[in-house]
Amino acid sequence: MKKLIILAGLLLVMAHTAFAEQNRVYMEFDLKCNPEKGSGVNRSSMFLLIEVIYDSDKHKIEVSGNESIEAEVFLYKANGTLEDYSSTLNTDFIVLNSGVYIIQIQGDGWYAEGKIEM
Repeated sequence: MKKLIILAGLLLVMAHTAFAEQNRVYMEFDLKCNPEKGSGVNRSSMFLLIEVIYDSDKHKIEVSGNESIEAEVFLYKANGTLEDYSSTLNTDFIVLNSGVYIIQIQGDGWYAEGKIEM
């Protein structure tokens, strides 16, 4: 009987962790154009070592990247309301309410934007 209880407990724990997952957030990177130079739109692609991961179990958004990258991170609700802000790139946000969120990372001459659906 004790073995059945232990087995049932293990199955419940395993079932709970099976639904918790970390999802990468697709970020679209763009260069900011300087209208004073009149150079038009710069369509070159960018590659920065920045990773945004949403952990559905902990309700946490993790933003990480190289320490040398200077950037600010903004977390908006889908309606445009600012939910949270960090003046540094490497940061974590805790989001308890479900919905659609926009994460925006702004650096000198570039920005990245991604959408998170919870």
